Amino acid sequence: MTHNRRIASINELLAAGLLAGVALTWALAARSATPEGLAWTLNRLAGVGAYALLSLSVSLGAVLKSRFVPGWMARPLQYGWHGLLSGFGLALTAVHVAFVTVDTQKPQSLAAILVPGRATYAPLALAFGTLALYAAVAVYLSFAARSRLSRPVWTGLHLLAYPAFALATVHGWLAGSDHLSAMYLAGTGLAALAVIVRLAERKDNKRRPSRA
Repeated sequence: MTHNRRIASINELLAAGLLAGVALTWALAARSATPEGLAWTLNRLAGVGAYALLSLSVSLGAVLKSRFVPGWMARPLQYGWHGLLSGFGLALTAVHVAFVTVDTQKPQSLAAILVPGRATYAPLALAFGTLALYAAVAVYLSFAARSRLSRPVWTGLHLLAYPAFALATVHGWLAGSDHLSAMYLAGTGLAALAVIVRLAERKDNKRRPSRA
């Protein structure tokens, strides 16, 4: 077995173990066999983690192939990190959704989560979260199906990452019961800065030929 394959096997085992642990915890929480407040805590941690990863993914995606990216981060590495952040962000979102259904404080049915406006708690905030989830899934699937989509279609779907991030920000701001305003401001500021840098670079690149 090669070194890379050995590392891949270890990563697969760790991922499987983590998934099994989350599934077991969810099953126990569904039967009220976990400590009081554990489902709520895991729900909040998963939501915060998902938002942080989404913020980093959107920011990195905005500056892909930019001259402002550090020289040591080659393009394959940029795309790799972008995809990794997106994938783990969606995985944590799934955990976030799963533990909302077994939350002992304000549990929601799966239908209430997946259908905007059906929630019995903070319906507007959860509707924003639902729409953000759909947009993020569309972006991730577009990446997976890139070879089968035309360039305009793929670009249009991938650009949904920006409204997805905006919707997720509003969702967290409205639904959050803890003081995370600084995190939302930092995430929004980072993404906005990345977009501004990329737009400025494109504008500069368009001007260069006319100067010659």
